[in-house]
Amino acid sequence: MQDLNLYKITFSLLTIVLFGLELKAQENPPVPVEVEVRTSRNLNFGSFTAGNSGGNVSVSYDDQRTVDGDIFELNFGQPVSAALFDVYANPGTIIQIQDMGSYTLQNQDTGLEIKLFIDSFSTGQRTFVTQSPNAQTPNEVFVGGTLRIPSDNSGNLPGRYFGTFTLNFIHQ
Repeated sequence: MQDLNLYKITFSLLTIVLFGLELKAQENPPVPVEVEVRTSRNLNFGSFTAGNSGGNVSVSYDDQRTVDGDIFELNFGQPVSAALFDVYANPGTIIQIQDMGSYTLQNQDTGLEIKLFIDSFSTGQRTFVTQSPNAQTPNEVFVGGTLRIPSDNSGNLPGRYFGTFTLNFIHQ
C-alpha cells in the first residue's frame, strides 16, 4: 500500500513539473504571408548609338553597362542604372522572381520597337530568401537587363524609348 502511495505522489509531482515547464518552438508565420514590393529606381541603359548591324546593350544588376555588335557607348545624358526593388517581408521568406519573357520598348517618334530581356539579379538567381532583420526593413533586389537592337534599323533608331516590364515576386 505504501508503494502505491509513493507511486501516486511521484506521478503527481512529475505531472506538476511537466505542466510547469515552459516549452518554446518557432513561431508560426503570419497568415496570410505579406510581401510588399516597391520600385525605388528604374532600369536605365544610358545613351548609346547603333550602327546598321545592331547589337546588344546590357546593364547588370551592379550598374555595369556592356555593349556588343555595332553599338557605341555615349557618356552623357541619364546615368546607367539597374532597377531597384525594395522587398518587405518577414525574415526567412522564400521569394521567387518571375517575369513574362521579353518586353517591347517603343520609340514614340518613329514607332521602332526594340526588345528588352530581364536577365541579371543581385540575388544571383530568381529564387532567394529574405535576410532583413524584420518586415519593416527592405531587402534590396537589383535587376538588370539586355536591349536587343535590330540590324538594318534604317536610321530610325535615335530617340527615347518607353515601355514597362512586370516582375512577379511570389512568396512560398
